[in-house]
Amino acid sequence: MTDQAASSVGVGGPGIGRGLTSREAAARLAASGPNLVGKHGGEPLWRELLESIAEPLQLLLVAVGVIYALLGEIRDAAIIFGVIITVAGVETWTERRAGNAITALSRLSAPRALAWRDGSLTELAPEKLVVEDLILLSSGSRVPADARLLEAEELLVDESIVTGESQPVEHDARAHAELMAGTHVVRGRGIAQVTATGANSTLGRIASLVAETESQRTPLQKQLGELARGLLVAALAMSALVPLIGVLRGQPLHQMLLTGLTLAFATIPEELPALVVIVLGLGALRLARQGAIVRRLIAAETLGATTLICTDKTGTLTENRMSLTTAVPASDVLDGRGTAGEAARLERMARLASEPPAGDGARFVDPMDLAVWRAAPAGGPGAELRFSFDGGRRLASGLGHEADGAVLGVKGAPEAVLQRADFWRRDGVLRRLDGESCDRVQKEAFRLAGQGGRVLAVASRLLDRIVALDRDLLERDLTFEGLLVFSDPLRTGVPAAVTELAGAGVAITMVTGDQASTAAAIAEAAGLKGPVFVTAETERWKSTELATQAARGCIFARARPEDKLRIVRAAGEAGQVVAVTGDGVNDAPALAAAAIGVAMGRGGSDVAREAADLVLTDDNFATLARATGEGRRLYDNLRKAVRYYLAIKVALVTVSLVAALAGLPLPFAPVQIVILELFMDIGASAAFVHLPAETDLMRRPPRNPRARFLDRSMLAGIFAGGLTLAILSGVAFMVALPAFGVDGARTLALVSWIVGHAVLGIVMGWERQPVALLALLRNWAMLAWAAGAAAFALLLIAVPPFASLLHAGHVPLPAAVLALGAAVVAPLWLEVAKRVRRV
Repeated sequence: MTDQAASSVGVGGPGIGRGLTSREAAARLAASGPNLVGKHGGEPLWRELLESIAEPLQLLLVAVGVIYALLGEIRDAAIIFGVIITVAGVETWTERRAGNAITALSRLSAPRALAWRDGSLTELAPEKLVVEDLILLSSGSRVPADARLLEAEELLVDESIVTGESQPVEHDARAHAELMAGTHVVRGRGIAQVTATGANSTLGRIASLVAETESQRTPLQKQLGELARGLLVAALAMSALVPLIGVLRGQPLHQMLLTGLTLAFATIPEELPALVVIVLGLGALRLARQGAIVRRLIAAETLGATTLICTDKTGTLTENRMSLTTAVPASDVLDGRGTAGEAARLERMARLASEPPAGDGARFVDPMDLAVWRAAPAGGPGAELRFSFDGGRRLASGLGHEADGAVLGVKGAPEAVLQRADFWRRDGVLRRLDGESCDRVQKEAFRLAGQGGRVLAVASRLLDRIVALDRDLLERDLTFEGLLVFSDPLRTGVPAAVTELAGAGVAITMVTGDQASTAAAIAEAAGLKGPVFVTAETERWKSTELATQAARGCIFARARPEDKLRIVRAAGEAGQVVAVTGDGVNDAPALAAAAIGVAMGRGGSDVAREAADLVLTDDNFATLARATGEGRRLYDNLRKAVRYYLAIKVALVTVSLVAALAGLPLPFAPVQIVILELFMDIGASAAFVHLPAETDLMRRPPRNPRARFLDRSMLAGIFAGGLTLAILSGVAFMVALPAFGVDGARTLALVSWIVGHAVLGIVMGWERQPVALLALLRNWAMLAWAAGAAAFALLLIAVPPFASLLHAGHVPLPAAVLALGAAVVAPLWLEVAKRVRRV
């Protein structure tokens, strides 16, 4: 695609047009529907509620309610059915929020499409494309719909996702090639016209043949699922054992039957796998608000375990806002006598070798090319043929015409340019570029790069006639024109983020294509410590040595995509949990190989974003540091929620089993157990999601992802919390039983439990540190849950009809106050233990 063609398309070139107007596109979108494949939109709320009620354990509770109704206990049946609806509503709401969060994240991380609307290039969501839209395709982008190619420049497309063909296919606009939706542009650029969208596209027709499959569960979901199955056996055994003992000790059969069914409902840990989705899904939405979009829930789960970050430099540590700061002509480098005219020629040759911005597409041009076009003087030869930057050659070039004939402008890495240059120019006269001169140029380039800039060399070649458009034949016998120095300032907040991650035990290794001196200068400014290696030096290293250096934190300069992949694989094989950043097509293998692939959302390619687990919307390293902290918080909150949840189950089983073994009535009637389950579900699924991070979150080493979820500390917390609540409610029941009878004793047991389990939840919300009151006051969900528990307890005490409704009896005020006081104080021994442990 020539400059003139690309430029003309931006303003409505001949034969291509200006694209559709917004009005035309809106009309077509209304008629044909969005460019989406598969099901769109979630299930209606009423269906989700019915599905929640139809769950096996909810049906078990329905059976309890039906039995109550058949026994003539209409009031109890009504209460149970009310709780069924409430529990189903709470679970549906929290899971719907999590599902909506995940759906929103999918939309945020979806590729974008570039189309001409109203004559200008616009970034659109792919679903808004319609037939006859003009779209711009570039290296790394995904083809968003079936389209016919109109213009192309070295367009190479990976069609393996559709055809299974492993080799990319080169497409020529003259053949009016048909591009298929879902394929990826590997190289080059092109302009195409949409021919089919949505279900009518190639990808849509294939999708219609594929049965829907459920998304894969995260490793933690699988782990908790296995745990839930193990606990299920124990819960069912207790649900059968307690009623059996009760019957043998003289308790009524029908009462024990209802108790057994209700205990099964309350003790079977059916919510464990769902807790993962709720906590991680809503936590991932918080991450998105901070600029880190989670594409897969496993990334949110793994973030807290990250031990090594392999980061690139440009656009992540720096602003990717290149500006041409200095032009040093060859004569200035070699004898200190450069002229303004030579500097102007140097910039013109650089411009000839730089990709021009086309209309609104300026932001999609290489930053240094854009800097050259902004700084270089207008005029001079225009490129009629361009050779894009080649990672192997580390050069880009452009061929144009001057009055004396054709001229080739070349720019690239100093060593790559000097390798092909034989001359330099002084006062218009060509001089031989010998070895000594090359050494002086290299030293000057090294000195300039050591100041934090990025240095490119520029060369030219005059041609009387062009024999062949062969890059190897053209890019030789060059005349060295001089050096260009570009600056890319460090992003604000990067040094603080580096310090925070270092304090959290996360090593940081920079992997960059820049020369060693430039990389070292930026690393020093960012606060990165460690040796600097040129990747060519590391080619003979064993994987263990490569992993050891990366894990200590170092800088790899002159790195190619395959070098980055080798580093990531070596570190992963050595047991490191690696997060790696990338933005290009060639970064996709490293992103896929890492435990967490982190793509750039603003400047990255579609291929990189689709290979990644996390997308940074602002391309900022500081956002990755914040996301690492949020990942730790998510895992902590999930751990705390499960610990509390299982502690409550342990308490309910323990107090029921002890009472049955002692030949006493059970401390809780079946309808009361249903109420306890209601408060338990709300606390575990809502209150713990919003827990703030503990203050030492980023001052402790990363967790071991291979460690057991139920470790010794977790088990100790479960049994300490569970036995505390069991003793509190059990003692209240047994002490009150002789004085107030069964109903009165159950009142005090219920009051002790309801208030005590809320206080226990607050205490267990801080695992490693004492409760932070200010942070607690900001957790509206936990405060609302605790306030609801306190209000419920007060209603039991102060409103006898309400207590009677729940098979509880009236108790004297002093006894009630004593029970409330004990419920508030008893769980605080865990808080005291935490404070003693910290001393």
